[in-house]
Amino acid sequence: MFGLVAAGFFWTVKRHDGQRRFPFWLVAAVGVAAAYIGPPVFAVVKDTVSYVPGLPRLTETAVIFGLWVALITLTLFETKGQPRRVPIWAGVSIALVATFAVPPLLDRATGIYQHASLMPNENGCTSGMLGQSEPRQVTNICDYPIVVGLCMPAEKNPAACRQTATIAPGAVANFDPGEARLSSLPSNPNGLTVVACRPPHRPSRSLSVIGRGYDGVCLPDA
Repeated sequence: MFGLVAAGFFWTVKRHDGQRRFPFWLVAAVGVAAAYIGPPVFAVVKDTVSYVPGLPRLTETAVIFGLWVALITLTLFETKGQPRRVPIWAGVSIALVATFAVPPLLDRATGIYQHASLMPNENGCTSGMLGQSEPRQVTNICDYPIVVGLCMPAEKNPAACRQTATIAPGAVANFDPGEARLSSLPSNPNGLTVVACRPPHRPSRSLSVIGRGYDGVCLPDA
């Protein structure tokens, strides 16, 4: 997604006579480079500005959404061979508004945290959780604390999992799934979910992107 958006921006840049400023091969090269460096650069920037109010809740999905809005704004009203109608600064301003304002507005309107507000999970830090239909014991194999949640079928976004444990590096937490089994399609779409998050993000569960079954998700801190 970072690559597509970056290539789209470079493709829309025009000279004063209305002709494209960059050749196709250069636009394609920029797209490939952005696809590789975009996510790690975003992670570094997010860590750097994590103490700025409002920015800790900024997600990669929200950034990509804002970039797509800017790209559409900068291309929708343009005519081939004609000078630019929407200035670059206007597209960037609209992108910033979309990135920071639209996700929380959608959250309030729907009463749940939408995908653009969900935080990245830390499932790779767990041992004994992934691949288990009835996970009961989880070990933190990373060198920083994580919070793991087991959500039963009646629980869902925006509430956090009732069975939640903050696990120190190398420590173990126990859970009780009862008779519930992991959510899976097509046999058990409404089963339990498990997810590991980076504190202060909170484990929860939401409908999968296809609208059937549930996935463990990390909610932003309240």
